Amino acid sequence: MITVPLTRERRTVYWTVAAYGAHGHSLYRTTALQSVSPTRYWHEYWASRRETARTELTEHTLVVANTLIGVEDLPGEGEPTLPPDLPAGAHEVKRFFKFTSALEDGSLTGHGPAVLRTGDAVRRFYDWTVAHAVHVDVSTLRILDCTLTHYTREIRLDDLPDDVTTSLMGQLESAGLYWIPVQGSAGTCLRVPLADGSEITISGITADGREVSSRHGAQDHGGWVAEWDDFNDSFVEIYHSASQGLTHAADTAALASAVLACAREHGGGPVLKDEPRQPHSSEPGQDS
Repeated sequence: MITVPLTRERRTVYWTVAAYGAHGHSLYRTTALQSVSPTRYWHEYWASRRETARTELTEHTLVVANTLIGVEDLPGEGEPTLPPDLPAGAHEVKRFFKFTSALEDGSLTGHGPAVLRTGDAVRRFYDWTVAHAVHVDVSTLRILDCTLTHYTREIRLDDLPDDVTTSLMGQLESAGLYWIPVQGSAGTCLRVPLADGSEITISGITADGREVSSRHGAQDHGGWVAEWDDFNDSFVEIYHSASQGLTHAADTAALASAVLACAREHGGGPVLKDEPRQPHSSEPGQDS
């Protein structure tokens, strides 16, 4: 059971390594690798073996988006759950449902199965809850319509971020913040939306002072820059560490602290808010 307020979007990145022989047959494929060090290890291990003709390094991004709906928005009885259109650049998209429970502050926390695949499954679980879950206030239950989009891209070993930067992304996610990669002239920066509509932008600085991708290598690291923007002529630099001589790890830890402090001042990450609609109006045993 999820016990933290649910965000509108959650983004997770992992990597896989595959090795192929001379005739294109598969020699080995890893499971999902959540950190960079084992990713580098398996890539270098298989690239060095005599039987390996080609190695493939793939970056996977999973984006889960949540939308509050009512029972009238569910697929009808016996109907399948139709997935949304495949977004540009996506490998796969799935759609499913789950229940949440409304908290006093209007945010939502998970309840019940993580995945309900059809409208019929949603209605059955609600009726079971009404009949058997004596400690659940069914008046607080709401339905989430969830889409999971899977993006993949083949990358080079040099494109991998370092473990410290990967840890930063994990800290943002653990704090209920989601990040959006934004491609610019200087590379990819991270944009972090906040609950009040403002946002934080994170980018890196190389040792020679150039602004670069937020996912540059530790050997090139010269500092971080984080800026808060409310889109109303208020623009504040909340962190800038160029020329401070910090290690990459210490610098990233200080950056994370500054970003989290700013996020708390502006309501944290965007959280799904309760709506005055009930997920199900039929009595147990009645048709929906």
